[in-house]
Amino acid sequence: MDSRTLRNLMRIVQTGSLSAAAEHSCLTVQALAAQLNKVEEQFGFRLFRRSNKGLTLTPQGTELTPYMDRVLIATRQMEEKVEALKVPGQRTLKVALNTTLAPDFNRRLIGRLIEVFPDYQMEFSYAESMENLSKLKNEDFDLAVLIGPQRPGLPSIVLPEVQVQVVGAHCGQENDPLTLLGNKFQVRPAEDCPYSHSFLRFLDAGLGNHENSQRTIYSCSETLTLSLITQMDAVGMVSREAAQKNGLTIFPGFEDFLEVRLAVNNPDLSGQALNDVVDLPLHERAERNVRSRPNRHTEKEVFAEIRT
Repeated sequence: MDSRTLRNLMRIVQTGSLSAAAEHSCLTVQALAAQLNKVEEQFGFRLFRRSNKGLTLTPQGTELTPYMDRVLIATRQMEEKVEALKVPGQRTLKVALNTTLAPDFNRRLIGRLIEVFPDYQMEFSYAESMENLSKLKNEDFDLAVLIGPQRPGLPSIVLPEVQVQVVGAHCGQENDPLTLLGNKFQVRPAEDCPYSHSFLRFLDAGLGNHENSQRTIYSCSETLTLSLITQMDAVGMVSREAAQKNGLTIFPGFEDFLEVRLAVNNPDLSGQALNDVVDLPLHERAERNVRSRPNRHTEKEVFAEIRT
């Protein structure tokens, strides 16, 4: 079975309709039905139940779908690699920057990456740590900026002198008593969220309620946490910068500092080059580069794409 047939089958899964899938595949309904029948004959079982309402997956089809999806992802990645290898010196480096960090930090990091990897076409995206982690695992990103401790099985380099200051925040008054705050909803970071250990320290400091599970909401995103704090008059864990920017009240007497890492998902990148990215505080490196290369943009065209 070729990848084109596999894509057509996944379109049937997504639409539940032969006619809709055929239209997306630029095929006639008869041709797509013939493809499906041939595949089912090869497998020895039906992938779909047919009815007047459309097509639904059989139990066998349901079990097989994740494997089909993985094959398509691997095929797409191989096709991208083949295209990149056709043009020497124009390999693409996909980098996931972190929205939790200041825009000025991301701007300087972009400049440094372009300097260290001049032979790559750069593709940048912005997201929080959890989404960046997913990009490393599922979208073949080469580098990602993550907040928090080392992830098992994922090589990373600590960015020196770069930390995220995490605080407890709410939308009440600074002098609100703890008994009043203890009755609020708690927006708790999900287990894989970089702020999860900070939240436990927050509770251990006596600033929250361990037993208040019925008034707990879990969040994997700082953006969502900020929204829940204001909409539900809740207590949550965010960066100090985000709390101040959104006009929230910060709990006194508690703060936690999390390191920032550059996670590496490409063994072809040399260790020396990666160390060059993080070898100096970003502001020092940026200033030195501006002085030493005043005409740097006229010397060589830089290819970069930034996605949000």
